[in-house]
Amino acid sequence: MKIKPIRGTHDLFGEEIKKFNKVVSEVKDNARKFGFNELITPIFESSELFKKPLGEQSDVVLKEMYTFMDRNEDEITLRPEYTTPMIRAAISNGLLNNLPAKFFGTGQMFRRERPQKGRYRQFNQINFENFGSDDFFADIEIINLANTILKNILPHRKITLHLNTLGSRENLKDYKITLSNYFNENKNLLSADSVKKINTNPLRVLDSKNIEDKKVIEKCPKIIELISQSDLKLYEEIKNYLVDLDISIYEDQNLVRGLDYYCHTVFEFKTDDIGSQDTLIGGGRYNGLINTLGGKNIPGVGWAGGIERIMLLMKDIVSNEQNIHLAIQDPTYKKYALGMYNFLIKNNFGVFWNYKYNLKKSLSLASEKKAQYIIFVGELEKTNNNYTLKNLINGEQKIVDLNNILDHIK
Repeated sequence: MKIKPIRGTHDLFGEEIKKFNKVVSEVKDNARKFGFNELITPIFESSELFKKPLGEQSDVVLKEMYTFMDRNEDEITLRPEYTTPMIRAAISNGLLNNLPAKFFGTGQMFRRERPQKGRYRQFNQINFENFGSDDFFADIEIINLANTILKNILPHRKITLHLNTLGSRENLKDYKITLSNYFNENKNLLSADSVKKINTNPLRVLDSKNIEDKKVIEKCPKIIELISQSDLKLYEEIKNYLVDLDISIYEDQNLVRGLDYYCHTVFEFKTDDIGSQDTLIGGGRYNGLINTLGGKNIPGVGWAGGIERIMLLMKDIVSNEQNIHLAIQDPTYKKYALGMYNFLIKNNFGVFWNYKYNLKKSLSLASEKKAQYIIFVGELEKTNNNYTLKNLINGEQKIVDLNNILDHIK
């Protein structure tokens, strides 16, 4: 029987692992620059951690979470998102005593969604969270951080920041009622799936990809119509700062982010290059969420990004990880070749040998691996206590030894 991967999962190898590592490296580099500390949490938590913050009637809780009972009859869930586990970890470990507290993490999430391009049931996610500041500069910083990472990884792609404001939590409650009334009046024009969401979470209707639904959504009330003048002024200031940072903005009044914990600023970075799963990074402000989870009544703002979706847009990575190949003429010279092999590795060069004693095959493999150099080791080299170095880019060949080889390779 041939064992296949579980539907909605995938293996990473070859070019894909290079892209994955490139994303993670860029994330960690910018985390350092922006002053965020890494935080790693378990992949499973108590189910209660997710139910209230995400919304008891949300699709994530009702349909998508991988939940099971352990041997102690405790209900456990594989984490479907990263914000609430990071808050739980910050509370549990006393990390909210010195504010603001800024954390980031990368890891695997689990949702039982319909697999499609850019969407898996087990997927890798990036999260950045800033706990403890209600200064709108924290919103600017977190958005600028996301923009910087995407620009560095995907300089050849057009990516647009979609931005909106939800105002206060009271605004959002009022808007849900207004929206529910509107959709109920027009439910004969909506898809069956959207009708089901009207009375549980009408905000999720706004995410519908159905063409007929979009016609109804286009005419629906906008949350900005309910927002106070002070909150609108704050929103204008945020937009002005982002423009100063040369970040292009598309004001998307239907953008609400479907999870129950958002308020004020919400945003998504989108692209037209990968079909319906067009959001690369999404987030916003979630004042009150930390208090809901048993922590202090402090504000927060953050975002999450899907690594696999970002990888879909990346070009192949040209790598010189194994840019030097050994070609050993005969097993007799293995021990002599080991001296050069170990010397190069200690000096941070990537070295590869295919365990074959065939110069033709070694040259073929070196070409296939796009090696820059090949080092020949045979009777002549051992007798003269040196090595033959060939530059595969320009064809130049030299006699070298351990004392001067570093002068000839770059």
